[in-house]
Amino acid sequence: MEPIYIFTLTGAFAMGAALSARQVSHDVIKQNQQNLTDGNEQTVAVPGLYLAAGNFAVIALIASLVYGGQMFAWWIPVSFLIVSFPAIYYIFLRRILKPKVGTLVYTALALVGLIPMFQVWMA
Repeated sequence: MEPIYIFTLTGAFAMGAALSARQVSHDVIKQNQQNLTDGNEQTVAVPGLYLAAGNFAVIALIASLVYGGQMFAWWIPVSFLIVSFPAIYYIFLRRILKPKVGTLVYTALALVGLIPMFQVWMA
């Protein structure tokens, strides 16, 4: 498989998972604030599964950027990080799955994308 495809797919899914995990955390914070303004003292905690998935996604994103930095000119991973990966998430991935499910699915896809990267690094 071409390195640009590996880099693009792994990075896009990793960015999508990280942004989805951020959205899950933001939704819980809003819900807790709403409960406090309504007089309920019940708070909702962010499940650790989503936080862990978001952290794994960030690690996969960093690995993807390192891979892109080794395979391409420096400006390609930087431009993908700033423009392409967030655009792919906000235009396509966010519309496909809700944040909770998206966090888990996109993290799994990003981790699968790390397999060919590690094969290149080990060779």
